[in-house]
Amino acid sequence: MRSQIFIGSSAEGLRYVDQICTYLEPVGDVVKWTTSFTQNRSALDSLIKKTKLSEFAILVATCDDLTLKRDDIKSTPRDNIVFEFGLFAGATGIDRAFLLVEEAAELPSDLEGIVVSRFSDDKSKYNSLEKKCAELIEHIRKEQETSQLGLLPSTALALGYYHSFIKGVCEQIRDAGIISVDNQTLKIKNFELYIIIPAELDNNGVVDFRHQYNKAKGLEQAQTLAAANTHRGYPFHFKIDPSEQDRTKEVEVKLFDIPTTLNTIVEAVKIFVPTEKIGQNSEHEYLENRELKNFAKVLKYLVKKNSLTRSLVIVSDNVVL
Repeated sequence: MRSQIFIGSSAEGLRYVDQICTYLEPVGDVVKWTTSFTQNRSALDSLIKKTKLSEFAILVATCDDLTLKRDDIKSTPRDNIVFEFGLFAGATGIDRAFLLVEEAAELPSDLEGIVVSRFSDDKSKYNSLEKKCAELIEHIRKEQETSQLGLLPSTALALGYYHSFIKGVCEQIRDAGIISVDNQTLKIKNFELYIIIPAELDNNGVVDFRHQYNKAKGLEQAQTLAAANTHRGYPFHFKIDPSEQDRTKEVEVKLFDIPTTLNTIVEAVKIFVPTEKIGQNSEHEYLENRELKNFAKVLKYLVKKNSLTRSLVIVSDNVVL
């Protein structure tokens, strides 16, 4: 899934927008401001929606106006471009909103101290538009490898799921060496924990997918034995692999879990981008898929950073039945 990158400019700055779109195509799906406005909605309504859908934003500040500033006339960008930069910086985070400034443009004093990309339309210069876009591409690629706490919950959900379930399961089975199946204990020789993340969510989140997956794979229900300081064990599904092992002895098993916490994403998206219509909603689908991707990315990072989970846990994403 590719990142959505919003490009904003004044009407005069449009002469640069097509070039920027071409340069940035390798790192995401570029959305020009000229295609971002909805019929019967104000420009501000449309922009606010774009802040919710976009992972990155680039605002092109060109020499559009002449402004008298302390008895001196300066070339300045259109006011709305500076406003939109602030709007996107607040929504996406300051590391994901960029101001691409024509080299002669004077910026407001509030932006002093912020490093911005000043470009020239002279292709032979060190700060040509192409070279400045190459710098932005490098920064975007680095950001795409990270996750952040945003207005939607996937990062927080992944952190909570890892610490409250994955680590607990691994620690309890490692320490006890047994699991509980139908009120009987099963001795565990070795195990792996597979976290299954579906390719998409439906209106019920993962509820139906979870039922169908467990049935299709012939998985049994089980749980860890509750530790002395806890009220219950951790539930999951499993299978003995290889299947011909003697259940009265130590066995090797594969454990499976489909995080029901992913159901929260569906409800959060409905609140985040409300709709009064029934039918396919591409914006909801995009946000749900983006959140699934981020959830998996955060989970893989957390699993890899811990010596116990690194050797026991496999995160499988984009899973289809």
